[in-house]
Amino acid sequence: MLILLSLATAVSACGRPGAPTPELKDRDVSLTILHTSDIHSRVLSYRLTPLRTDTSLGLDPEKAPFGGLARIMTILRRERAKSQRAIHLDSGDLFQGAPIFNVFRGEPELRSLSLLGLDAYVLGNHDFDNGGLVLSRQIALWSSLPMLSANYIYLADSRRRTADMLVKLTQPYIILQTQGLKIGVIGLANTSTLTSLAEGGNSLGITAREPNEVLQRYINLLRSQVDLLVALTHIGLTEDEHLVSGYYREVNKADGKGLERKWVEGVRGLDVVIGGHHHVVLNPPKVIKDPDGRDVLVVHSGAFAKFVGRLDLVIHNGEVRSYRFRALPVNGDIPEDPDMLRMLEPYVLKLNQEIDTTRVFAFAPLQVPRFGRGTGDSALGNLVADSMKIRQRVEADFSLTNSLGIRTDLQAGPVSLEQFYEIFPFENSITTLFLSGREVQEMLDFVTDRSSGRGCQSQAQVSGISFVMNCKERKAESICMGSKPNPLCSRNGGKLPCFDPLERTGPKACLAGTPINEFTSYKLAANDYIANGGSGFDVLQRNTTQFNTRVQLRDALIEFIEGLPNCDTVDQERQKQGLPSFKTIIPDIYRKDWDTRWKFLPCVLGSEDGRIRRRLQ
Repeated sequence: MLILLSLATAVSACGRPGAPTPELKDRDVSLTILHTSDIHSRVLSYRLTPLRTDTSLGLDPEKAPFGGLARIMTILRRERAKSQRAIHLDSGDLFQGAPIFNVFRGEPELRSLSLLGLDAYVLGNHDFDNGGLVLSRQIALWSSLPMLSANYIYLADSRRRTADMLVKLTQPYIILQTQGLKIGVIGLANTSTLTSLAEGGNSLGITAREPNEVLQRYINLLRSQVDLLVALTHIGLTEDEHLVSGYYREVNKADGKGLERKWVEGVRGLDVVIGGHHHVVLNPPKVIKDPDGRDVLVVHSGAFAKFVGRLDLVIHNGEVRSYRFRALPVNGDIPEDPDMLRMLEPYVLKLNQEIDTTRVFAFAPLQVPRFGRGTGDSALGNLVADSMKIRQRVEADFSLTNSLGIRTDLQAGPVSLEQFYEIFPFENSITTLFLSGREVQEMLDFVTDRSSGRGCQSQAQVSGISFVMNCKERKAESICMGSKPNPLCSRNGGKLPCFDPLERTGPKACLAGTPINEFTSYKLAANDYIANGGSGFDVLQRNTTQFNTRVQLRDALIEFIEGLPNCDTVDQERQKQGLPSFKTIIPDIYRKDWDTRWKFLPCVLGSEDGRIRRRLQ
């Protein structure tokens, strides 16, 4: 308690040094909270095909490139100048997602955020991707930011220097003061992923505590000392709502036999939740009632440096009277701040020496999305899984990778190495394993169960195998090995073996190939993250036949694409089928060079072929 009380007295003054503190009692007081989240190493501007939701929020497809911290710094300086009181908060996941992180391991990201004048930062799960020791060193060397994590217990273990360092470099909360207004900011770090991609397992020496209980303790400590209480979180949208509304959780019974549901009450006394992790923009913010009937705002401002959130509040005697939220798009017409560009320049030069990110080796006439648009498989997921299965030194019967390991879409236009670092920011390699048919069933049952909890959106992508996710029963059905599609029964008059969507077993239940045999051994190609049990793949973790080929997923996909026919050949075949020429459908900016440059490059087209299908009833 003595430590907490001493921390509570550490007030960050955002106003002018020596300026008199205004009397705010019984007055309407304005405050601007500027918010960024899930930047994922998008320190530099990048090419993007904005989603419909992006364009509706103001991201203009005609104003590329997007993002970059030099443009964000311009926005922050502009918005601060418009406000009497302003603070800037970030909801975590600064690391991982662009090649600059692969080369410099977070150094330019942390220096950039410090230069922005950020007031508080909460730790995200991807901040640990290179291990807790690397994170600790980078913070100690390059960061002047208050790093928050109220819900972490750092284990006192001499074998883990990570915890020893982080306990000194992080704090549970900070009290900010701007023009007489005191704002308490409590940080809730990620609770769902406490593993490091580099170190594997929970090697970080960290235990996450139940967030509602922790948050309420700090609210009780700070409420009388501040005018506004903010929870700065990286736990996800649903979890942010649960902080206020309460939720049921599974706990061990008192006798230790089984589990029971326990109600966890929402917190009292909180004013605003500023959250991240799920990459969404809430416009307008959600308003959740706490147990006392008070309104609590829940704000999310997106990801990948596409938007800066601006929340304007009017506060009267510690209560939020009114609010306004805007998502400010980071379009390419925003000037880049020269101070930020100057700081980043040596990193950009060295990055270009280390990785030729601008090298173009293929062309994508259309965007290749990472998420499916109706079935379980996705266009980009199919390309990735195909490249894993057939790669030399792998040559597996089938392949499987986790959908969320594919981090972004393949944009329409020239395909460069930089895009592949954005698609595969993690240094994952291909691991081969031998599974029995029974283990294949268990693995796909797990995929289906996990997908069922996410709207029946497949959490894995496959090649060389097909199956149906029965999301009602949370079981995989119609599992068939092979890649030669069987036609629907209605299309061949019953003369040949065919797929019948009503059948669940036997030859007619196959979308492709032949039904699996539980006693047959099959060779699987998987990424090393899930082979080691990542994302809950325990059936792979305990497999003793694992062999890491050291072939990176990024390299396998690049080699696969380089072997594709060129766009001119593919376009001629399309036109024979009565389809429009690529030249008429590619983005306008690339049409003038189509005949001289782009049509001679390997052609990247993706499609969903139904290798994963969904059964909802």
